[in-house]
Amino acid sequence: MDGKTPTIEGISPDMLWTFLVVLVGMMALVVLGDKVLDVFRKAKRRRQDQQELQGDDITDRIAAKVIEKLTPTLDEKFADINRKLEADKQTLELHTSQLNAQRDRVDRLDNDTRALLHGVSALLNHIATGNNVDKVKATNAAMNNYLIDRTYNEEDWK
Repeated sequence: MDGKTPTIEGISPDMLWTFLVVLVGMMALVVLGDKVLDVFRKAKRRRQDQQELQGDDITDRIAAKVIEKLTPTLDEKFADINRKLEADKQTLELHTSQLNAQRDRVDRLDNDTRALLHGVSALLNHIATGNNVDKVKATNAAMNNYLIDRTYNEEDWK
């Protein structure tokens, strides 16, 4: 080389160093600006969080007072509902037992009617044919058994 520092199309090393220092300085300014913006964002977020906490505190206090005033009323309503449920349960049990008794009564009446109809049928058959005394005797025995035992068995009537 001829002792002169080489230049790239008219750019000297001093110019290059100046450019690099300016570039690094600008990058440092950008990073610094980003950090400053982060600080402002965090401060703003902190203020919002504090406002929300204060708002929650007021809301919580109001809710606590409302609940405090409503609790006795709700307890009374729950007690009233429980009393009504117990009364309804007792009424339902009473009606269930009454319905079961009526069902048993209807079943007995049904069996009584069947026994009576078998007897009438045997008598009518005897009157119509005049010679079916065995059927009348079997029906009479079945009817006596039914009146004594109160158990209806379809086989006894055949």
